[in-house]
Amino acid sequence: MKYKISGLWILYLLLPSCLIADDIVRKEYSFDVSRRKPLRIRLEIDAGKIEIEPSRDARKISLNFRFDDDRHELSVDFDEDDNYLRVYFDVDKWFMDHDDGDGLSARIIVKLPTEVPILIECKTKASQCDIELGGLKIREFELHVLAGETSVAFSRPNRDKIEELEIDIKLGEIRIEKLGNANFKYANINGVVGSLIVDLTSDMDIMNDREIDIDLNIGETRLYLPENEAIRFSVSKFLFFSSLDIPSDFYKRGKYYYSDNYDNSKYKTKLSISPGIGTLDIRIR
Repeated sequence: MKYKISGLWILYLLLPSCLIADDIVRKEYSFDVSRRKPLRIRLEIDAGKIEIEPSRDARKISLNFRFDDDRHELSVDFDEDDNYLRVYFDVDKWFMDHDDGDGLSARIIVKLPTEVPILIECKTKASQCDIELGGLKIREFELHVLAGETSVAFSRPNRDKIEELEIDIKLGEIRIEKLGNANFKYANINGVVGSLIVDLTSDMDIMNDREIDIDLNIGETRLYLPENEAIRFSVSKFLFFSSLDIPSDFYKRGKYYYSDNYDNSKYKTKLSISPGIGTLDIRIR
């Protein structure tokens, strides 16, 4: 038996997908920022794929959003007098995601100006973050992720100094590339469950002492330490539930491990590492 489907029925069957496609909207914003004071940025994003990267413009910040208009609420506010950008991106219906096959309908791209000092704070609940800050003038950086995959890179030296850098993720993977290029004094990196990979190498000479706290409760911690820098670190492990792999380049004195050049170097890096329940793998790069 053969069945005939009329053109009206074909239109009816295709209609839901057309409506879904129409729900996806794109919005773009661009602001000229002042050089008279630092640019402050506060991003609060419920979920989505987030990309933060340098712009080609010296004093312009641009934002590009792609999202399901039926599920998300967007608010963008830029105060020219205070040089302050606030972005709120909320999810109203978490279980009705009209995605395009990769699981998340929302995309957020933020491009940062190259010639203005920047203080940035980003909070997200469920996301995939890909953040490149190399070559910018970052003065403060704070990132809080409830769940997701997070990548932060300083592929080129930071052209400002960060007093305090903070990265915190509750569930998922953190990967930090060329952290030594961030030009920071203190860094606090935390994870609860997942994996943590930190590359501390750099393309610049250290110009001050640095302190780093690294803490992962459950999972794998891997550190890449620069070969020629003066480094001291301590490890707080959770009884016999932790597995440690420490290279022979370091010698132990008391509760600390030292690089051979530590005592004779002007500037030093001090690490406090808590691998929790899991593995700690330290490598020289």
